[in-house]
Amino acid sequence: MKVRVVNNERIPIRGLTTEDFEVKTTFSNGQEEILKQPDIKLIPPEKSKPDPTYLVILLDMSGSMRHKDDSGTKKLRGAVNGIQAFLENIEAQNLPVEIALVPFGEGCDKSYRVTQEIINENLEQSPYRGTKSYLKNLAKVEVCASTNLYQPVTEAVEFLGNDERFQADSSGIVPRLGVILFTDGFDADPNRKREERRFQELITTLGDYSSQVTIHTMGYGESLSTVYNRATCIYSLSGDSLTVNNLLKWCRIRGKDIREFIIDRDRLQEIAQATPGGIYRFPENAQAVMDSLNTFLTTLREYEITYQQPNAEKAGSYQTEVVVNSETYGLSNLVSNTKTIRLKNFSYQPLSWWEHSLLLGVTIIIGSVGINKFNQWSKKLKADAKSKLNP
Repeated sequence: MKVRVVNNERIPIRGLTTEDFEVKTTFSNGQEEILKQPDIKLIPPEKSKPDPTYLVILLDMSGSMRHKDDSGTKKLRGAVNGIQAFLENIEAQNLPVEIALVPFGEGCDKSYRVTQEIINENLEQSPYRGTKSYLKNLAKVEVCASTNLYQPVTEAVEFLGNDERFQADSSGIVPRLGVILFTDGFDADPNRKREERRFQELITTLGDYSSQVTIHTMGYGESLSTVYNRATCIYSLSGDSLTVNNLLKWCRIRGKDIREFIIDRDRLQEIAQATPGGIYRFPENAQAVMDSLNTFLTTLREYEITYQQPNAEKAGSYQTEVVVNSETYGLSNLVSNTKTIRLKNFSYQPLSWWEHSLLLGVTIIIGSVGINKFNQWSKKLKADAKSKLNP
């Protein structure tokens, strides 16, 4: 049984031990069993067997990616370096991950339209030679596009959610499906009412596929308060009034386009939270980009718990909950969702040593008799053949 333990930001918690876990099982007749160490065995995430994963990375290629982050690194270069390190970490851990790197951005001669066909063409297995080469070329692009944030996500989710290749395999293992939305801006639709409608349509789509696809979001750059502090605004903005729409309407940055410095963190957070397990991160420099991508990587591995069900019955079923308590991580009576586990319709009774010995002896006797009969038959055939040759 696989278990994911996360904090309030949905980031996986590592370092838990067997003592921190309990397994509670309840049969249909109400009988309960609580299992603890040594009745349960725990495999930590770093040693667990990861499931096959298909991941689409959507990379913003809008004009604002030419600006530098707070460490002085061009944001496009910081993004490329972070994704390269991400790919190398996957290879180093030998994770079964196929990745499609898909740039997006529209409105100039360096536009990148996203379709399901393009996503499929870019899908690649490790060692990602084509993807790494593509990254190097993207790093040299003089970006100029505007951000169409919602359409690329919709295409990626529908691609993963509808393709039969990404369903359960013959052994019943369901691959993990995920999208990482990497942007330094907000949806550039000038009609903000239309933008709101398009956003709500995206949230509806994510809800339709939430049981299949997980969305992670990354907003690379300054917070709204940082942009506000260096802008000149007609009105004072703070708290709930400090929004993307109010910054666009009332504020300007001298000599620069304020639109190129705004990240819609609220939208990105809502997009990630629309799918179970989705994580949102807001790095402000290249190193934080790498750290954030490594955080996304931790979601590919989980704790594994194995145990033998007491008083198990053939073809029986029971409700299972995992309880976590850890003083180290401040976790108290953290209870998982209930999962129904059904036992297979057969049973196995281990044989005693004397039964093994009896079976071995019978096998040897039968084998000896068979070999003797074969030898007699072989000699008779040879004798018959010789008599025919020498009448």
